[in-house]
Amino acid sequence: MIAVGIDIGGTFTKFIAVDQKGKVLKNIQLPTNIKLNKSAFINQLANQVKIWQKDFKGQKLALGVGIAGDTDDKKGILHFAPNIPWHNFEIAKLLKAKTGFACFVCNDANMAAWGIYAYEFKRKYKNLIIITLGTGVGSGFIIEGKLYQGSCGSAGEIGHLKVDFSKEALKCACGHKGCLEAYIGTNGLKTQMQFAAKNAPKSILAKLLKENKFSVKLLSEAASLGDKNALKIWHNFGSYLAQALSDAVLLLNPQVIVLAGGIAKGSKYFKPAMQEVFKKQVIKRPFKNLKILLAKQKDIGALGAALYALSKYEK
Repeated sequence: MIAVGIDIGGTFTKFIAVDQKGKVLKNIQLPTNIKLNKSAFINQLANQVKIWQKDFKGQKLALGVGIAGDTDDKKGILHFAPNIPWHNFEIAKLLKAKTGFACFVCNDANMAAWGIYAYEFKRKYKNLIIITLGTGVGSGFIIEGKLYQGSCGSAGEIGHLKVDFSKEALKCACGHKGCLEAYIGTNGLKTQMQFAAKNAPKSILAKLLKENKFSVKLLSEAASLGDKNALKIWHNFGSYLAQALSDAVLLLNPQVIVLAGGIAKGSKYFKPAMQEVFKKQVIKRPFKNLKILLAKQKDIGALGAALYALSKYEK
């Protein structure tokens, strides 16, 4: 039995093939072409699966797909996504029709959560909150050893909790203002970095942005060189993230919060601000022994999708 995990992000789509023991057999990363229509995009996914199928002759295959947005895991439908234009997208049905393989679809943060719980932690911790930090900001919940997705699969949209209620609040890709994602997602950070560079044209951050193509990595580089604006952006990042997470911790009382996704690599610059917010909480016990860890496995979303497909297929 082979499972192929597909993690569809706003920038890249990642594929991972694993065996029943969770051993990674193959992996690849392709650009996500959001200009394609639904049918053309499904064809692109199916073609990659068929290429790999040739390497696994005689093996049963199952597909797991993680995608950012409001996803119905029971029907395999993406209903809405702020950063991806395909709404009411029947991914499971279409991909199964093209490949002939069973297909299981879930929110990408939930897939990452399952991967971290089952693969990285070997099910050691039973209550987790996983935060995915990238183009979008999502979360997945493991409660008493089970993936919690809510009544219709929409649980975990932490990126759309409101952290700014002012008239000047930034607009989020979802259409609302003041969402967490608008401040700590890739696009929000880009806006803040460009604004800071414009107001301080001789700063280290401004120089880096002028000489290099934009990436969040530049924010970490500027911070490492002592740029005050970069350090302030990271501090605000940590404060906003902890503001949303504090509410989640009070609601769910997890043992561990895991930071995943590309932006999590800057954690040394924003974790101190997170700890400041947590220390100010009036109800202390849920925060006292709370661990904040980084996801170690690369491409944990795709890996989690593959392991999720295995677990669903076996049932």
